[in-house]
Amino acid sequence: MVRNIMNGYNKEKINALVLTGCTNVTSGMLEEILRSFPCLSSIDIRGCTQFMEFALQFPRVSWLKSRMRIPEESNSKLRSLKQISGRDDFGELKEYFDSVNKRDSANQLFRRSLYKRSKVFDARKSSSILSRDARMRRWAVKKSESSYRRMEGFLAAGLKDIMKENIFDFFVPKVAEIEDRMKNGYYVGHGLRSVKEDISRMCRDAIKVKNRGAGDMNHITTLFLQLASRLEESSKFSYERDELMKSWKDDLSAALDSAPMKHKKKATGKKYMNRSNGNIPANGSFDYGEYASDQEIKKRISKLNRKSMDSGSETDDRSSEGGRSSSDSTASDTESDLDFRSEGRTGESRGDGYSMTDEDEREWGARMTKVSLVPPVTRKYEVIDQYLIVADEEDVQRKMSVSLPDDYAEKLDAQKNGTEELDMELPEVKGYKPRKQLGDEVIEQEVYGIDPYTHNLLLDSMPEEVDWPLLQKHMFIEDVLLCTLNKQVRHFTGAGNTPMTYPILPVVEEIEQAAVKDCDIRTMKICRGILRAIDSRPDDKYVSYRKGLGVVCNKEGGFRDDDFVVEFLGEVYPAWKWFEKQDGIRLLQKDSKEPAPEFYNIYLERPKGDADGYDLVVVDAMHKANYASRICHSCKPNCEAKVTAVDGQYQIGIYTVREIQHGEEITFDYNSVTESKEEYEASVCLCGSQVCRGSYLNLTGEGAFQKVLKEWHGLLDRYYLMLRACELNSVSEEDYLDLGRAGLGSCLLGGLPDWVVSYSARLVRFINLERTKLPEEILRHNLEEKRKYFADICLEVERSDAEVQAEGVYNQRLQNLAVTLDKVRYVMRCIFGDPKQAPPPLEKLTPEETVSLLWKGDGSLVDELLQCMSPYMDADILNDLRSKVRARDPSDSDDIQKALQKSLLWLRDEVRSLPCTYKCRHDAAADLIHVYAYTKSFFRVREYDAFTSPPVHISPLDLGPKCADKLGGLPHKYQKTYGGNYCMGQLIFWHIQTNSEPDFTVAKASKGCLSLPEIGSFYAKVQKPSQQRIYGPRTVKMMLERMEKYPQKPWPKDQIWSFKNSPKVFGSPMLDAVLNKAPLDREMVHWLKHRPTVYQAMWDR
Repeated sequence: MVRNIMNGYNKEKINALVLTGCTNVTSGMLEEILRSFPCLSSIDIRGCTQFMEFALQFPRVSWLKSRMRIPEESNSKLRSLKQISGRDDFGELKEYFDSVNKRDSANQLFRRSLYKRSKVFDARKSSSILSRDARMRRWAVKKSESSYRRMEGFLAAGLKDIMKENIFDFFVPKVAEIEDRMKNGYYVGHGLRSVKEDISRMCRDAIKVKNRGAGDMNHITTLFLQLASRLEESSKFSYERDELMKSWKDDLSAALDSAPMKHKKKATGKKYMNRSNGNIPANGSFDYGEYASDQEIKKRISKLNRKSMDSGSETDDRSSEGGRSSSDSTASDTESDLDFRSEGRTGESRGDGYSMTDEDEREWGARMTKVSLVPPVTRKYEVIDQYLIVADEEDVQRKMSVSLPDDYAEKLDAQKNGTEELDMELPEVKGYKPRKQLGDEVIEQEVYGIDPYTHNLLLDSMPEEVDWPLLQKHMFIEDVLLCTLNKQVRHFTGAGNTPMTYPILPVVEEIEQAAVKDCDIRTMKICRGILRAIDSRPDDKYVSYRKGLGVVCNKEGGFRDDDFVVEFLGEVYPAWKWFEKQDGIRLLQKDSKEPAPEFYNIYLERPKGDADGYDLVVVDAMHKANYASRICHSCKPNCEAKVTAVDGQYQIGIYTVREIQHGEEITFDYNSVTESKEEYEASVCLCGSQVCRGSYLNLTGEGAFQKVLKEWHGLLDRYYLMLRACELNSVSEEDYLDLGRAGLGSCLLGGLPDWVVSYSARLVRFINLERTKLPEEILRHNLEEKRKYFADICLEVERSDAEVQAEGVYNQRLQNLAVTLDKVRYVMRCIFGDPKQAPPPLEKLTPEETVSLLWKGDGSLVDELLQCMSPYMDADILNDLRSKVRARDPSDSDDIQKALQKSLLWLRDEVRSLPCTYKCRHDAAADLIHVYAYTKSFFRVREYDAFTSPPVHISPLDLGPKCADKLGGLPHKYQKTYGGNYCMGQLIFWHIQTNSEPDFTVAKASKGCLSLPEIGSFYAKVQKPSQQRIYGPRTVKMMLERMEKYPQKPWPKDQIWSFKNSPKVFGSPMLDAVLNKAPLDREMVHWLKHRPTVYQAMWDR
């Protein structure tokens, strides 16, 4: 039947075929149709599973497989991306992983931590691979930028209209800040969601200011919320300019007509004009009658935020446990979708109108912004010819010394022959070779580059009549245009007036002149087409950007493949010293909005296959270095930086990965990783290659990478591991085996106390567990993200990609563990002399000690309770209660723990029977006593001595231009103080290196889940102003929700509970559940859910 139907059509005119749900059509029949109808280019096979594998045989045909509807915008983006890349989306990754060892390549990929550079995959292969993350970011950025650009003009006009009606000083600087962000391109990179967040924040602040007596600003606040709502709605649909503006003007007029007279402006009233450039976009509607109340405005803000959170296309910031110590919330691993900051182009204003040109819809990748430009200052450095050790010289030399395993030769042969797949990389031994001579074989000079946007702008400017494949057009930009550019700008070197941008026009003119001389017709046509585009498109910026000093091959004949160029020299820091310096830098940069300065540091990591195992030091080439520190980044590098063993010492060597021609810039892939969002956002890449990732930094803490850690390695889980290690205080054979398999040996672990080594082994077991579970989590996340843009996904390639990323996370974990152990070793050495003498920081209380803690000791739970109750109770009743408490002392019982629980439950009921007031909430105190009664284990924290470390020197160059002024041009001496609980805090938060005070972070993260509230939380202090002690059904429900659903998260700080800042003892039912690998005590929970309410104040409701 199908054959008869198809034979009735003209075979030359059929180009599309719909087979949705045609499950009876066989693959053979479809193949026959394809061969009979040569013009078929699109086939819809949704619901036809029999064709899924068959579709791969005909790649020229566009196959629509998914039932998910793909919007027109997504389809156009897919086409443009393929036109730009000229390659199959993920096919090359699969080809690459089929040809190289996955583990060895991945070991180089995700060695992630703050201030780190490492190669991606293998430099020879990665130059032609556009990473999945880079593409995913590019798609997300395109979607985000497009939404914002369409609405930019409306936003500007809306702000201007509202400010015409504004009479409050409060809004003037707030709106000016939003407009500044519009002008400098901030929202182009962050999307509409960031605009809505800024407007919501301004409205929340307005409510707070109003409550402090600044006047009733609700009407203006409501207008801003209406504008944000219109942005939300209009961004999802296409509106003509007139329709947008008419709708907004109508809503604005309705709002003004319904506003109370006291809010309407008089002719003589004070008027504030915003600094709008006249550009805009909008949509959304509010119901107007009376202007909104505070409560209504808060609801609207909440609703707007929920809509923003549901949007998958915008930048997303979330936080969870752990965190920077400077934050009030206990946020740890920031999970941010990767986004690029790009410069926004604002249309010219036409009075109150706005312009939205077709060019605004071109989404061509990351763009340079003013904040990202390299400052016109050439950073000077002291030339050195060997590594200079900053501190702990003997220890650092030990870490840099090579120790080959006894069977090194056999393992090396097995690795080369492919007869054995080694689990750990072996040291790469190289003979000594002199570095290329500066001024002869290589030269330092000013170098310029282009961002991805400009690369694609040049592609778009090339004439279609030139019969060049896309790859050749890319090569023209990379090999001809960029090389000619850097020849032209060489004269700026040392001139002192280096421009931050340089036009592309003279570069193309020079290439054209050379083409005319050589009679190269096609190059002439390309150049003339670009020159015509430059002349006819004045709004487009055909410019290159300064990268700073770079290194260029100056040797006639160039360099061969696998040639040694130079070692990466600098000052060598032990990890603890380096992060002390970073803590000082962050302290001096506090509250600064400028991005972090350039950085010149790199980890030198011992290979795991070294006989003494893995370890690391930091090489900083900012102040003392050789010309290797001037080598610029490229996403398609011609060199790689790798650790090699030369003359018994590990060094970082720069080696070529292909032939390099005379005049070509020398580059390697930094693949730098940071936990600093400011650094990440300012790191627009200027390599100009077709596979440019858009940024030379990656931001750690992506949600998928943290999924297993959050689920299986929460705060209480880590305390469980620590408690077991402290309890045993010995290292088992299994511990040594697990550590050895991970590549950790005597170099990292030697001299540490047994309990630290045992804890490290437990952490390694978690890291191994995460390695097995993470690929599926990453795969699920990647598929969800990619399905937003594509209907056709190759599962095999995605699975391979997830495996490599999981392997990278594995290596990141080991790296962070090594840094943590180095920090802890230093602190223990300073306090105890010999780190092995450091005692375990945690100790379980005996039953007798628990009675003293809760029942009868000075400062015990019961003692504090009676003291807090005394101002609100008759003396006779209080003394009677004291007598009853003494009579129920459980100390002499045969089963102290059971007797203590019985006494606490009696006390709970006694306290519940007392009359409550808003100042004394006996009912809440009784609930807390109940929770203490069901806590089985308590632990004492053993504090070490606090001390202050010797000073580390921070120069103005370390801070960046703006912050450098704080130092007045002079070095700053920073001394870090280590608190008594630093070691425990750092070991608990071993996976984070930006906590300058991990002991305080632990205290914040422990509130409620590990350390229960103070009993005094429920009693107002007589000498202080009274507070309403809110403890109604919602508070109890929230407490139970934390205990049952989120047992490892801290309790909210804005509730009735208060906590000790540095508790000396801790314990909770939630920790008991983790220790016993059992659910939360059901009896405890049941009572809290079903006990009758004995008191309810008006505000409790």
